[in-house]
Amino acid sequence: MTLLCIATAFGKPERSVDPSPETILSSYPKDYFANPVDDAIRLTGTFGELRPDHFHSGIDIKSKTGGVGQPIFAAASGFVSRIKVQASGYGNVMYIDHPNGYTTVYAHLDRFAPELERYVRENQYKKEQFEIELQPAEGAFKVRQGEVIGRMGNSGSSSGPHLHFEIRNSNTGKGVNPLLFGLPVTDREPPQLRDLKVYFLSEKRETLGSKGIELICKADGTYGVVGDTLQLGAWRTGFALKSIDQMTGFRNNNGIYAITMLVDGQTEYEWRMDELDFDETRYMNAHVDYQALKRGNGWFQRCFVLPGDKLSNYTRTEGLGVVPLYKEKVSKINMKVMDTAGNATNLQFWAKRSENMESFVSQPYQYEFAHDNDTRLELEDLQLSISKGTLYETLFFQYRTTPDESTGIYSAVHHLHHEKTPVHRHFDLALRPRNLPDALRDKAVIARCDGGKPENCGGTWKGDFLTTRVRRFGDYCVMVDQQPPKITPISFLPDMRRRNVLSFRISDNFAVSGMAGGLSYRGMIDGQWVLFEYDKKRALLSYAFDGHVAPGNHVLRLSVKDDRGNETVFERNFKK
Repeated sequence: MTLLCIATAFGKPERSVDPSPETILSSYPKDYFANPVDDAIRLTGTFGELRPDHFHSGIDIKSKTGGVGQPIFAAASGFVSRIKVQASGYGNVMYIDHPNGYTTVYAHLDRFAPELERYVRENQYKKEQFEIELQPAEGAFKVRQGEVIGRMGNSGSSSGPHLHFEIRNSNTGKGVNPLLFGLPVTDREPPQLRDLKVYFLSEKRETLGSKGIELICKADGTYGVVGDTLQLGAWRTGFALKSIDQMTGFRNNNGIYAITMLVDGQTEYEWRMDELDFDETRYMNAHVDYQALKRGNGWFQRCFVLPGDKLSNYTRTEGLGVVPLYKEKVSKINMKVMDTAGNATNLQFWAKRSENMESFVSQPYQYEFAHDNDTRLELEDLQLSISKGTLYETLFFQYRTTPDESTGIYSAVHHLHHEKTPVHRHFDLALRPRNLPDALRDKAVIARCDGGKPENCGGTWKGDFLTTRVRRFGDYCVMVDQQPPKITPISFLPDMRRRNVLSFRISDNFAVSGMAGGLSYRGMIDGQWVLFEYDKKRALLSYAFDGHVAPGNHVLRLSVKDDRGNETVFERNFKK
């Protein structure tokens, strides 16, 4: 269900928690950082926005003119403290430290300013590697506010040209919401509410079941529920909201800044994204209804805290969002959703316990894993070790095996629960293969085999068991990888005198996850290393002729190797 509604501001709560979201909004310097782009800021991503396995740590600024090559400016004066080049992730990224104790971050750049570009290239050739991290001496590269430091691009894991911009606390390393610093963003649009869910909770604040609740949009712009009062068959409940935010004149669905829930005038839950500890970002999987997300039902943000969720962005109220219900007493619930511009939307309804209690049918399971204890499971062909803090609530673990006689599979398929249960930390997984020839031990991997392309999760031997660390439940087995990667020419001819770039697509028969390493490569011309850049999202290797290759006849040698040491070599002569 989708509701479109222009909401009015929510009034002051009857009891506030200090500091309130309104207080936070006004506590950061508003005139220190300037716009890092040369046109109006158009946001395609906000700080704290919900992303797969993490909260978004900055703002994404899209160009009005197309993107790649648009100048990027230093938001304030300072010095370049760090530069990284990656095939994925942030791609080409620069960090600038400022005298006021903050660091700005500029990611997915197409290229750096010329002086910095030369510095990076010199070090890439010196170290003979494309991916590189550099920390120039303090003051070696000073910049002034408004100085061009690079060009907008699409490098790394970016899905389109934009600037990913961050502000971090230089001392703590925490990300700080850039929209708290007065950047020129026009936003008079309050958040929109799309859906509401109620959760039936145990006395340990764990989920027993859930169901959707229909929202209605009232004439005054506020939201409610059909009939105003929910009759719920439970002793205690929690709620979750699906909501989005848009900015004036630009209809992109962005994330929200804060949610506050009052029960009978008392603040029982509050979440806000003014800062983000990067070590906590994966708690996003506990903050949202992970199962609903995996079923394709979108991003429901819980307004109660699971017992294993240690995210620092919650106000630590006594009940952490749990709403107890009574037959003889109706509870008034107000939910407020805010953006960083101070626009707010209000949902109000009442709830009480009904005469008929909900009943829940538990699925068959084999083992019970507590979220706050270490767990070790040892079976004939399986060893599983899950440390305290890996789960967010008690897991009623479902396990079974099925035989698989397919070529290249040397174990049963071990069905470890299901992928709709989130996992916070890596856990140890060991499988004993069956009928694996000794000659193939070095090529054996633990593979995730849920259908489609198998994922190499790595593997090292400990006695008769192949071991690795993984971060998802699902189906696993032992497979062997003897197939070398593929190298496909995209731009290569025997006569390259009319071309400026050599490029190849590389691929492998396995995807990669867990502890497995990705493809490694090395490009040589006439026996000398040259800088092949790797765009991982397109699986593209490219070398732009950069003065290291003189006119004449040459020999190119490009080698690509996978995690198990299988190697392919492309060697050809060409003329430049």
